[in-house]
Amino acid sequence: MNASGGFVRKLANWWNNVKWIFKVAKKPSRSNYMIVLKLGSLIVAILGVYSFIFNIAGSYLMGQASFPLPYPLNLIVILSVVVILAIVLIVVILSTRSLGR
Repeated sequence: MNASGGFVRKLANWWNNVKWIFKVAKKPSRSNYMIVLKLGSLIVAILGVYSFIFNIAGSYLMGQASFPLPYPLNLIVILSVVVILAIVLIVVILSTRSLGR
């Protein structure tokens, strides 16, 4: 019985904190929203490129790379994807250059 009352009190306290946050918080401006969006995109792009490169490298190092395309074509496909990801990463980096100013 006491544990249930403690849980209800914690839940009510949490709900009051949520209501207070929504009451006090302001809507971000468009520039602040775009900064957060660009930084989030940059982080996702970096993690995606990192994961892709190490996944492909791991497949080749373990000898388990099984691509249905013959040798020159699979290399072209992999390099094309890496180049596209690099271009997207460069665009995001260039669009966030002015964040420190």
